[in-house]
Amino acid sequence: MAIKVLIRRTCPKDKEPELFRSIREIRRRVSQQPGYISGEYLQSIGDKNEIAAISYWFSLEDWQGWFESEERKAIQANIDSIPGVTTEYTVYKFIMIPNEI
Repeated sequence: MAIKVLIRRTCPKDKEPELFRSIREIRRRVSQQPGYISGEYLQSIGDKNEIAAISYWFSLEDWQGWFESEERKAIQANIDSIPGVTTEYTVYKFIMIPNEI
């Protein structure tokens, strides 16, 4: 079952260059991962310090493989070391909404 992963990060403006270096590295490596379909990055209009990534995966197992990989953990450790940066992950599955209940 395909899933979507929402990654929300907050980042002070003066730390964006540091964060963006790590995000570019993630983008380069994640595209080579089994089960990765695509992804996009967004910046909140209401809170300029919030950056979101939405990635699409063929399965939860594919996402978990990447999430648990040493290469992703190393990049995330760099992100975690940037003062003021926080990261939250939420995984979503597709659902069917019935026409009638």
